[in-house]
Amino acid sequence: MKWKMAWSYQPINHNTCIGTITNTTLRGFFKNNLNGNKLRIRFSNPYSPESLIFDHVTIGKRISGDIEGFHTVRYKGNELIKIEPGDVFTSDEIDMDIKPGEDIVLSIYIKDTANIYCVCSTWSAKSWNTKYGIGKDYTLDKSFPETDNYDIYPVLQYDVNRANHIFGISAIEVLTDDNVKTMALFGDSITHMSYYSDVLTDKIIEKYPGKITIVNRGIGGNRLLHDYTRLAEIPSGGTIFGGPGIERFERDIYRWDVPDYVVVLIGINDFTHPYFFNRNDEIITLEEYKKGLLRLIDLAHSKGSKIYIGTVIPFKKDKLEWFDEVESLRNEANEWIRKQKEADGYIDFDLAVRDADDPEKIDDTCHIGDGIHPNEEGGKRMAYAVPLELLLKED
Repeated sequence: MKWKMAWSYQPINHNTCIGTITNTTLRGFFKNNLNGNKLRIRFSNPYSPESLIFDHVTIGKRISGDIEGFHTVRYKGNELIKIEPGDVFTSDEIDMDIKPGEDIVLSIYIKDTANIYCVCSTWSAKSWNTKYGIGKDYTLDKSFPETDNYDIYPVLQYDVNRANHIFGISAIEVLTDDNVKTMALFGDSITHMSYYSDVLTDKIIEKYPGKITIVNRGIGGNRLLHDYTRLAEIPSGGTIFGGPGIERFERDIYRWDVPDYVVVLIGINDFTHPYFFNRNDEIITLEEYKKGLLRLIDLAHSKGSKIYIGTVIPFKKDKLEWFDEVESLRNEANEWIRKQKEADGYIDFDLAVRDADDPEKIDDTCHIGDGIHPNEEGGKRMAYAVPLELLLKED
């Protein structure tokens, strides 16, 4: 038996207070594809200058829409859980049977004021989602009056694409069979927003119940080769975009586990941000991009993971004056990705979502309206481009 992550997302450092919570219950619902009879929670407070105090935490499961079996979560025997700035630790083990297709339900009650600086986020909100109840401890209630995520985090209302957020945790683990495989998805907002990872999760639960679990390591705005793009219009100046992919890859992928498979989709921000935001000194070449990906490939292989590189999807909406130069780089990068033999394979996300009549564009049915970020249809096409039968084939 081995502890495996049934759910895990990348905590995002907003580097500023994005919401203040008092007398509030946070509940998260998480799709699960693992069999087990013990669970534990990874509590985390990595970027906050202040402590988080959880007065009551419960975990249960949802089967066919009905929530059952609330268990109190403790740390070192204590019901009140305090997470100091920078702390990461796992809860005491929780005895609870769980099966693939049963949703994990985690509820957190915060009595006194808590300022939130860091959250895990999903825009698709299909494989996991959250709701907030204000006014009392609802951790043992099956339902409660809901307050919109958007209202809980007023600083994030600059983002027209509404997301679900959870704080204070970064993983839910299940003690399960040793043979369960882990697939880690690494990249930028196209991964982080979760439209393709959510469909992939559903596909895996349907085809491989109890056999594989997915962790999402996307960060919106992330680049392979450079630090976050500094933008004054985003709270904290754009620090949410994270550090360079080549620097965070080992920490974010391998800190807690060695995934069997890693899928990498990154590069569009490396190609476009220097032009969009007048950072001419950050314009990259094909050779620099290739070297960055090769670093990830070498590292994954040194750890024992198989790694698959995704082709970069189209992004044209309005044809800006620098578009042809960037599109040429994207096409050259994709040609190299398709032909290279260093990785264990490639996944043609570009082919999956591009417009059949204009390959410089993502198909109009496949994006959220901005010409680049996949919507549910785009996520479906991307997920079905992942050849699970080949990835999961035993050596």
